[in-house]
Amino acid sequence: MQDQFFYQMQWPRDRLFVSCYAHELFNYRYHWHDRDYELDILLRGRAEFCSGQNTYHLEENDVILINPRVWHASFALEENSMTLVLRFSDSAFSSFLGKNESLCFKLPPSCAATRDQEIYRKLRCFAAMLLSSMGQGGTYQNLFSRAAFEMLLTSLCGADHVREQTVDQNKKSQEAVEQLLEFIAGHYAEKLSLDDLARYTHYNRTYVSTLFKNTVGIKFHDYLTKVRLANAIFQLALTGKNITQIAVDSGFSDLKTFDNRFRDIFGYLPAEYRQRLNLSHLTRLNGRQQLFISPDEPVVAKKLREFMNVWQTPDQRGADRFETSI
Repeated sequence: MQDQFFYQMQWPRDRLFVSCYAHELFNYRYHWHDRDYELDILLRGRAEFCSGQNTYHLEENDVILINPRVWHASFALEENSMTLVLRFSDSAFSSFLGKNESLCFKLPPSCAATRDQEIYRKLRCFAAMLLSSMGQGGTYQNLFSRAAFEMLLTSLCGADHVREQTVDQNKKSQEAVEQLLEFIAGHYAEKLSLDDLARYTHYNRTYVSTLFKNTVGIKFHDYLTKVRLANAIFQLALTGKNITQIAVDSGFSDLKTFDNRFRDIFGYLPAEYRQRLNLSHLTRLNGRQQLFISPDEPVVAKKLREFMNVWQTPDQRGADRFETSI
């Protein structure tokens, strides 16, 4: 059962929550996390990551950190590409932040020129320790996992970041926003406006617009476009519909609008995206959203050992690879 390799741990008293897993990179999910950071480490292959309005090309050992409320997607550029993924809640930093403050990290994705810098080596090391301990279990698993997680957080705090103010929403406002998101999820394919949301919540249009922007972090129309694109990505990959039909079913007024919005985010047209898909990968998914991989799988296990040896220099790691091969 694939879900057995999806690991979660939590320490509610200290407001620490983390999930960690390795998986084969898949090509059609476009999403965001309301309160979670996501750390992705490419274990094998090459991949394209879209984060916000930027697109990055990652190679083996590269690291990318995605802040909460940032829409993102990944695309495997080679067959059998796989990543280590770690997600943790923003409450991990709450003990040293002021009320209604959050951290936004400015750590750029690593590349050939930077991937051996100390910050990326440490992030790989502690993420590997965390996945390894979660996969092994045992008497001291909880202790070891927490230590690895806290060392990762400590390393991350050494990266460039800024403190941002968040809006303190009362329970009534939070419930209203949750209703708005549910309403959009059920009606994104229709012609939807702020006036429709206002009628649905019985608030005035200006209040709904302000509430949405302050709580979700982006304007309503931008959010609606991203929800529509998320659905379109799914249909492009997993259905045989023609692109015009997908555009209509996703809520876009016409193919030209769909093409323009898609290209603005992903850098190429929907038809080009579909041509790049790995059909054999999609077939193997067989209705699942992800293919989780055991930490004991040889490729993953080798990478975890490599990452955990963080204090070696690049020259020493090269020597080890040479010694292993003879």
